[in-house]
Parts: sequence; C-alpha cells; structure tokens
Amino acid sequence: MQIISDLVRVRAEDSGQGVFCSFRGRRTTFEQLRNGVQEMAGALIEVGVKPGDRVGLMLSSSVEHMELFLAIAWIGAIAVPFSIHLKSAGLELQLNSAKPRVLLANRVHADAIRQALTAITQPLSVVWFEADVDREGEFHLDALLRASRAVLSSVARSADHPLLISYTSGTTGAPKGGVLSERFFWVGTKNAAILSEAHPDDTYFLWEPFYHGAWSTVAIALQKGCSIHMVERFSASRLWDQIAEGGATKLHYLGGLVNMILSQPGIESERNNNISIAWGAACPADSWRQFEERFELKVREGYGLTEGQNFTHMNLHGVVGSMGTPIEELECWVIDDHGKRVGPGVAGELVLKPKVASVVMSGYWGEPERTAEVLRDGCVYTGDLVMFDEDGHYYFKGRKKDAMRRRGENVSAWEVERVINAAPGVEESAVLGVSSTLGQHEQEILAVVKLRDGTNPDPLSILKYCEQRLAYYQVPRFLQFVNDFPRGPSQRIQKKEIVADLQNAWDAEKAGVKPTRTV
Repeated sequence: MQIISDLVRVRAEDSGQGVFCSFRGRRTTFEQLRNGVQEMAGALIEVGVKPGDRVGLMLSSSVEHMELFLAIAWIGAIAVPFSIHLKSAGLELQLNSAKPRVLLANRVHADAIRQALTAITQPLSVVWFEADVDREGEFHLDALLRASRAVLSSVARSADHPLLISYTSGTTGAPKGGVLSERFFWVGTKNAAILSEAHPDDTYFLWEPFYHGAWSTVAIALQKGCSIHMVERFSASRLWDQIAEGGATKLHYLGGLVNMILSQPGIESERNNNISIAWGAACPADSWRQFEERFELKVREGYGLTEGQNFTHMNLHGVVGSMGTPIEELECWVIDDHGKRVGPGVAGELVLKPKVASVVMSGYWGEPERTAEVLRDGCVYTGDLVMFDEDGHYYFKGRKKDAMRRRGENVSAWEVERVINAAPGVEESAVLGVSSTLGQHEQEILAVVKLRDGTNPDPLSILKYCEQRLAYYQVPRFLQFVNDFPRGPSQRIQKKEIVADLQNAWDAEKAGVKPTRTV
C-alpha cells in the first residue's frame, strides 16, 4: 500500500509527461503536479504548518487546490476541507471543532470568514488564494510561494496516520469531523477504481466540489495513472458538451443528478459521448435503465458514508435498485431496534465491521462521546436502514437519523433549526425532510415555525435570514407556520407527530425565490 505522497512521487517518475488534469484549457502533467506539491509544501511551512497540524481549505476547484491538499499530506499535516457554501454560522461551528492552524480560502469568502473569526478562541492564520491588501494575521499564497523553498522530500507516515478530517451533518446536532486515515483513503480509492473500472487510458470527468467527493477521483488518477478533465461546477445543460471537450470516459453521479440530466433535451454530444460507466450512489431505481439506454453507458451503483468507507457496498452486477454487496475489507449485517440480527427481506440498521480498524474512521475529531455512539465493539453503527435479499444484494431503505439528503448533501435538521430559531420573531422551529421530484434519495426541506406572540408571518424575511447564514442546500424551500408543536413529557417537540401541510405552506420555488449560491 502506498500513502498519498508516495503516489504523487511514483506517478511523476513513471508517467511524468502524462496528463494528470485538464482545466480551463490548461494541461498539468504528473511531473508538474509533483513540482507544484513541493512548492505548496514550502509555502505551508513558511506560514508555520508542522506535522500533525490541521490545515483548512475553503477553495473553489483548481489545480492549485489539488496541489495544496496533496502538499498538506506531503508535510505530514491533516487537511480539513470546508464547504465553499458555508456562511458564518456553519463556519464558526467547524472552526471551533477542528481548530486548524491555517485556513486557505478564496477572498469571496472573506466576510463570512472574518465574521466567524470573531467567535473562535484559537489562533488562526488566514492565507488568501488571491493577492490583495491583507490585515494582521492574514497572508496571500503568492507571497508565501515567493518567500519559501520547495520541499523535495515528503514526511514519512504510516497507513494509519490521519490524512483528513471530513465534516458530516448526517445526524442531529452540530457537524462532526470524521478522522480518516491514509488507509481509509487508499481502500476507498481502490474500490472506487473497481466500481468504475479504471484504466490508465481513462479520463474521469470531475465536477464535484473538493469538500465533497472529488478527492476520490484525484486519488484514482494517482493510483492508476489516468487523467482528469475538471470543470468548475456541475451544469446539467452543458454536461455532454463539457464531456466531449475533455474526451471523458467515466462520469460520477449523485442521486438527484440522474433525474436532472435526464430532464434535459436531447443534444448531439450526448449521442456521441465516450462515457462507458457512470458510477456513484443513490441512482433512482425507476430512472436506472432509462439513464443507461439513453446515454449508452452502464450504471455502477454503490453505497458509502464518512464513518464507514467511500464505498462499503458495490453493485458490480447491475441489479437495479441495489446498492450492492459488501467490499472485501468489511463484514456487515442488519439489526432490529433491539440489536438482534435479522434475515433477508427485513429492514433494519446496517452494521459494519472492518477487518482492519483504520479502514473506517478512527472517530469524530475531539468528540469521544459522539464517537462512542457510532463506533461500538469494533463496529460502525451506521444509523441507516437497509434490507438484503436471498442473494445477498443490499437495498437502502432510509435513515434513522434526523437528517435530510438535499442536492447530494447531508443536511442536519439541528443545524438549520439553530439558525431559524435565531431569526427575528421566531420562537421555535422544527425542520423536516419532504419528498422531492429529483428522486427517492433526495428531499426538500420544510421548516415548521412557531412565531413569538404578536409577530406576523414573514416567510421571505426568514428565508433571507437563513440564506445569509446557511449553505444554499441548507435553506428551506417550504415554510409552514403553526401555533404550537406536538410535545412529549419533557416538552421536546415530537417531530413524528407533525403533519406536513405542503398545500398551504409557503413555497420559495413557487414564489420565484432561489437561495444565492456562492461560486
């Protein structure tokens, strides 16, 4: 097994002039990638990063972003990707949790970052990707690169060493940072390559943001010596033209995107595409064959989670609707509410047991109690409901957790409620997931709101308040106003008893209001 910095070095030696990535008309070879990583490593050391330090990344897609991530590993530090859509409220939570020594960011996020910095206690240096006049404690990357020297040798570390902290909002409460090792990354990449049938002559189409999923594609290119064609963001209307421009052969999808792509009118480039496999998770079962037939490709479905693996299950046999069978590095079974194992055809919670501990996350950063809720007796209790059939194929059946899946992102109800409850005139709220037209694994967000006495409903004002503080995919679409909530003996809101009245709820989509998306 080779750790990530070894892969950077090996690819530069055996495939140096091969194209690693094409982006915005520029081609970067594996040799140029290694050189860039070594230069970025020097810049990180210049700003004070040491082995074991956390380094935050809040950057848009670019080759330099890849180099920075790999440079963090090169010098033995730990990467902490932050969503580029976070506003001050969400950023504050994650900065206080991860406590990075340095945060590298685009200046478009300056207001949110500076506001969040007023609420954190630990010292933090901010490095701006773009040059400009800086405040005290702030730097810009070009200046650090000019002042530093390239670091030619990487720091040796084991397969069990933490590589990154990946924040997830998959359950109630504040976001949690899953600590993922070099082994976790290597195994995840190996299985993603199997699922997508990676070959050295492949070109992977990369549209995902780097805080969510993109690193698997980068690592596939490093493991297999294949290429990446990267675009700045996903566009359903331009997808097939972009794929044709890059000569891409493999496409990654996330649930709702399948129906979004299918809803587009037919164009010439979709009929002449070179994509052989679309790989990913949560492909709607009723769109599966239509997607394959229209675009003349194979769907390769999988299932994974931050706590367990990029892919804990892979469907290599084309069983429509199935998330597949367990990977070789994991054992798994299904339990009922009493912890007893159940057989075929019965839905229950999925439990994973790694054959080597660091195949799964080592825990949530700085949160031993929340870690103990998920990692028990050497197993990962996923909180996800699944069922398996007589042939051992597993099927996703929902989530036990108080969370929603929107636009391919896990959204914590608690995190959204925290912001809504602080909005002017709001006394309390409950956030629920409701069905979406984008597929069975996608949801829209309904916020049920109780106002303070004497306050008149103003849904647009609440929406705008949320938009300023939450990522676009966290902003509710529906607002429903109630006089009170169903409550239990402790006065806790009983969400299961809330009746979602979408017919009479305020609908942002019908009102023509769309949350602003940071780019």
